[in-house]
Parts: sequence; C-alpha cells; structure tokens
Amino acid sequence: MSRFTSPDFLRRAGGNHVRANPPPPLDLTRPSLARLHSFHLKGKDHFEVDRDLASRAEQVAPGFQDLVLGERAFLQRAVRHLSEDLGIRQFVQLGAGLPAPGDPHEIAHESDPSARVLYATDDPVVLTHHLALLRDGRTTTAVRAGLTQPDQLLRSSETRGFLDLDEPVGLLLTGVVAHTSDADTPGKHIAALRDALAPGSRMVLSHYCRPDPAAFPKDVARTEQLERLFLDRLGSGRWRSRQAIEAFFEGWRISEPGVIEVQRWRTLPVAPPVPGCYQMPQRNRRLLIGGIGEI
Repeated sequence: MSRFTSPDFLRRAGGNHVRANPPPPLDLTRPSLARLHSFHLKGKDHFEVDRDLASRAEQVAPGFQDLVLGERAFLQRAVRHLSEDLGIRQFVQLGAGLPAPGDPHEIAHESDPSARVLYATDDPVVLTHHLALLRDGRTTTAVRAGLTQPDQLLRSSETRGFLDLDEPVGLLLTGVVAHTSDADTPGKHIAALRDALAPGSRMVLSHYCRPDPAAFPKDVARTEQLERLFLDRLGSGRWRSRQAIEAFFEGWRISEPGVIEVQRWRTLPVAPPVPGCYQMPQRNRRLLIGGIGEI
C-alpha cells in the first residue's frame, strides 16, 4: 500500500441504515459538513449537493480529501496516545460527524473496553445516527450540544450521568473550531470547557491553517479560495493563521511536539495498517495543524 493511499478501514463508513420517528429535518439545498466528510470517508450518507462541494474543493485545492483523511488519522493517533500512554478513560468529541469505523470510541476501547466516549453535535441528523448506531448507555452516548454551547453540554443530565468531571477528560476538537466564526468567540468557549475540566485533562485540537504568505504564497492562495468556497456553500470554514490557532491553547500547557502539521504529529508507519497510519501527501500538509494541550 502506498503511503499516499488511504486504508479502506479509515474511509469506509459501513452500510447500516437509520430510521427516526419523526425523522430529523433534512435540507438538501445546502451541503452539510458531516455529509461532505461521509463522502470523503466513502460513506453512504451524502447527496448531490455534498458531492458538488467536494468536486469544487478538489478543483480549488487538488487533494482536498487529504485534509479530511489526515485530520482523522491525527485524531486516531491522539486518542490512542491519551488512552494508552496517559491513561485517560473518558472522552468528549465536540462537532462529531456521522458514525464511521475508526471513531474515537473504537480507538479508546483498544486499550480499555470500559472507556467512555460522549459524542456532542448540534446537527440533528448526526445525533440521530449516533443514538441509533452507537449509544449503549455504558461506554458510548450522544447529546445535542455544540462548541458554542458549553453550558448546554456541561449542565446536561446526560453528560453528568455519563462522565465524571472530577476525573481527567480527553476533549476532542478536531475540525470543529475551523467551522466556528470569530463572531461566535470559539476561544471563549474553549476556555469555559477548560475551566470545567479536572487537572490532567487534555485537549486535542486541529485546525485549517493559512501559512505564512511570504514563505508559501501558493498555499495561501489555495486557502483563500477554499475559504471563500466554504463560506459561500457551507456558511463556515476558516483558514486561520498559526498565531490565531495557537491562541486557542491559551491556558493549556502545549504538549510535545507542539502545535505542528498534523502529519508530523507522532507519525505511524503505513504497515501494519492501523487506524491513524494514513500519511498525507506533501502538497497539502501545511494547510492543517494541530496539537494537544493539558491542564
């Protein structure tokens, strides 16, 4: 397998069907971030409007899918590190996407089958899928909440009954902050979550990055085109500077090796194929950075 080939297990999203009564509202006139990612992960839950956005993103930045797969692999490596190396046994993923193989609960359960993972989303369709496919009430559950609603998450009886906030938590913020506008003050909400978590907690954060324009003008041109496309079609999607991204770690101690290109963060060999071993091609690596913060 080429190091530029995405393993099937990383991308395949399964064939289960979900029914809800009443069904959640579904707007097929605009693309959905969750459905866009389902397309890139070879899932079934996407429509023509989502595939059209994927095609346009590919035209603007050939290999845009690299960012989706690279961010997911970073998340998988980070969860494994928190679980196996740091002994964290409970996780919260904000901005959860549609369920797919290799999701955080599967990675955490590799080292501890009793580890608990709470998925939080403000997308009613995503929530329906999680509740139907993943929730077992013991090790996985899902709640309706978003990054801009930390009180809703923290005060929820479901959250309080599922997590012990007096013990360390792995806070997973991969992909969600880039889709939160400056007007919605993501840094303020990250700080509120940080203040509610116990010492020893960790935050995993990744973000679309706008590189230094003097050093990488071609990369910057691609990020500007992608941002315009995403804001026009999705209404969200910001490529922020490294300085702006590092500001989200204020109040956290940044763990080694720092906030870097996600491809360089605890990179795994491509063989044997395990969740997290996907390696991004060089062409788009500078467009996505991430790291871990601790309290």
